[in-house]
Order: sequence, then structure tokens, then C-alpha cells
Amino acid sequence: MSIEVSPIVRTFTYQGIMLPDVPGLAPGEVRNLYSAQYPELISAEIDGGEVVNGRQDYTFRKAVGVKGATRSGGRLAALRQRVQDEAEGRSGSDPRLDLALTRRVSQACAQAWSGFAELDNARHANARAAVTITSDMLAPLP
Repeated sequence: MSIEVSPIVRTFTYQGIMLPDVPGLAPGEVRNLYSAQYPELISAEIDGGEVVNGRQDYTFRKAVGVKGATRSGGRLAALRQRVQDEAEGRSGSDPRLDLALTRRVSQACAQAWSGFAELDNARHANARAAVTITSDMLAPLP
């Protein structure tokens, strides 16, 4: 009785598009490689099927959800409300927020975003365009 060795052919699909296999890379590394072309693959899940007739099919599925959403309508709105409450002396602020706001990196980012928004608003004042900063532009709080 002899043992037969046969290679397993891998296939990768994303939204019905067949993506060529990259030999020598793990499925997660293949996903990271193709994320340059399809940025939504960065957070995609990998579904690996069973090996059937020497072939294994992998499917990349987009993660579904709203990034940073809260019941109040977004992290940015919640952060603004907390900062306003703290500035007005209302109690009940989050100690994690207090810690984050005292960090130099957080203050530098806030100044940079404010400067960018003011500059862009001034540049587009005649067109009445304003910069909208959304919650997905914010880095997560530690």
C-alpha cells in the first residue's frame, strides 16, 4: 500500500471575485496582501471551507457593523458631550477620558484636527463648505 501525496489547491473569493492564490502565504497574509487593492479586507473575516477533491475554498467576508457607534450617535458626539460637561464642571466624567485628554499625544492630535478644520473652513468660507470630522477618524481610547 502506498501513500499518494497530492497538492491542495487554494482558491480565494471576495464578493464573487476570484483572487489568485499566493503560494507560501497563510490565508491571513493573503488577505493582508489583497487589502492594498480592497481596503475593506483589512477587517474581513476568513471563512475556510473543507478540502474537497484537493481543493480548499476560502471566502473573505466584510465585517458588518458601524465603527465606533454608540447609543448617543457616535464616539465623536459622546466625546464632545463629555468634554463640554467637564468644562462646565459637571461631575460624572469618565476617568479614562480624563487620562486620555491629559496625554500630550491626545492634545497634539486635537490641536492638529482643530487647525486643519479651521484652515479648511477658512479656505472654503466663500463656498460655505465645512469640514465634517466623523467618529471613524478618531483613534480608539485606551
